[in-house]
Amino acid sequence: MVLFLFPFSLIGEANYDEYNRPFQFSVNPIAGHEKMEFEIVVNNVSSNPLSFEFPTSQYMEISVTDSSGREVYRYSKGRFFLQALQTIKIDPHQTFRKVERWNYQVNGQRIPEGQYTVTATLLPTKLNDHPIKNKQGLVSKIKINIPAQ
Repeated sequence: MVLFLFPFSLIGEANYDEYNRPFQFSVNPIAGHEKMEFEIVVNNVSSNPLSFEFPTSQYMEISVTDSSGREVYRYSKGRFFLQALQTIKIDPHQTFRKVERWNYQVNGQRIPEGQYTVTATLLPTKLNDHPIKNKQGLVSKIKINIPAQ
């Protein structure tokens, strides 16, 4: 008898919950006086390589909202992305990191100090050639205080 073990279901979709997801996604914002850095982190917590497929060169979306919920920053606003399949491969127990920066400017004005919410969303459509149905785990949200100028 030959036994094959597959890390994905045979129905052809990557449908993970918080208990069996092979990766961890997080955003780590670092608020300085002049700018904020957003460190995007994807950890492969499995023993198998992971291959995330994206429909464009935009791997993630980042938004910042003020305490009233008004969006003050969106990473993709005013940017253009290559319209071609892109892949990120992460070896077992390895980490993918990407850092983006924002200068606190909105329409030429610096935002005021205070508490803001940073939401980052990872935007793959497939994981290891299987469509991602369950988007749980692809969003990371954290509150952060932006200092005075």
